[in-house]
Amino acid sequence: MSDDERRELDAQPEPDTQRELEDEQDAGSPFDHPAFLPVLLIALACWFGFDGWFNEEIESVRFNRYGFFFLIGAAACTGLIEFTKIRYLLPSLFLAYAVWLGGLAFLGTPDAWYSDVPEAQLFNRYAALAFLILAPLEALRETLRRRNRAP
Repeated sequence: MSDDERRELDAQPEPDTQRELEDEQDAGSPFDHPAFLPVLLIALACWFGFDGWFNEEIESVRFNRYGFFFLIGAAACTGLIEFTKIRYLLPSLFLAYAVWLGGLAFLGTPDAWYSDVPEAQLFNRYAALAFLILAPLEALRETLRRRNRAP
């Protein structure tokens, strides 16, 4: 390669790769919106709620009723996390689930929809204990994540 050819190559402007990368990153999708997951969870909760209380002809009525409450809690939690950045919200949700399931298991009425099968009562008790264990573990994970991210 001659000196003239090298000068011509050096004189040509290099492509602005930084601008191209920024253009690619700016092209967002609807999945990137902070309300996407909470709205999706609310839609699923509506479906579960309809099948749990208004469509009792199906076999999975109890599953849909449990799923409704879990999805409403998850939608509220993800919505609050996305829009307010509240700390320790997920451990609080786990504690709320533990109190709810423990109340169903230990304080519920015997003729209610959640206690007509012995397996449902066992689920309520063991799930309440599982959420009691998960709540402090998630709080510890959140604390360690924030501590490691701080300068």
